[in-house]
Amino acid sequence: MKPLFLLIIYLLFGIPAPVRAENVINWYHADFPPSSIMCGEMKGKGHENYLEDKLQKALPEYKHLEHIANYGRIIKQLSENNGCCVTMLKTKQREKFIEFSNPIMPYISNGIITLKSKFDDFKPFIDEQGYISIINLFNSSEMRMGISMGRRYGGMVDNIVDTNKKSKKIIVHYKMDLLETLVKNIQANRTIDYAIGFPHELQWLVSQKLIKDNFVFIPIREMPEYVLSYVGCTKNKWGKRIINKVNKIINGQYEEQYKKKYQQYL
Repeated sequence: MKPLFLLIIYLLFGIPAPVRAENVINWYHADFPPSSIMCGEMKGKGHENYLEDKLQKALPEYKHLEHIANYGRIIKQLSENNGCCVTMLKTKQREKFIEFSNPIMPYISNGIITLKSKFDDFKPFIDEQGYISIINLFNSSEMRMGISMGRRYGGMVDNIVDTNKKSKKIIVHYKMDLLETLVKNIQANRTIDYAIGFPHELQWLVSQKLIKDNFVFIPIREMPEYVLSYVGCTKNKWGKRIINKVNKIINGQYEEQYKKKYQQYL
């Protein structure tokens, strides 16, 4: 009688009946333009938004719900509840509780973002090819690094962050946006001297006039030339089923429209 009683309540009061969790995909994404654009005239037109929309349309048997959070919160949700995220870096730690798809896109690696006026401070750590040593910079200077809570950057940056969690030279940003607040902090000469981010993130902020065009991107010597992005879902039978379907939709190819949307900001 209880299910029938609840159904009558839903109908009488206009409350939508709950959807079975097995038939729901909770899509989590950060405020991560131009990958995921969450506000303004370009809302929903990022390359992550494009791919997420493509996957949702290709999976009509599921109810799709969208959620915005920083990567710290996203990782927590994926470790505790059924859900997916379109753009993720794969790490050994994440693989313990996240099922990853085949690669969906190569990105130019994260680098150092700072003010052009501060560039001379970084010169002692830059080689003839224009690459900076993040190890030497972190160990031999007092300059402070800004990172976003829960975000993985790949390579040596993650190694430094993981082994220096109590360092006063690492400032963690907890808001939902991944880079804008950090570069504005640098611009205002507050608590950090440089941030870690992708070059296309910086280009987006400049092109949208959210920050002044007075920043420079410096590639990091100890980082790979590029990193791969993946779709990640909760690591259980449900997640494996979704990832298998995602792999069939992606079909081993880098989505051309996704690639074009990414490249326009390089």
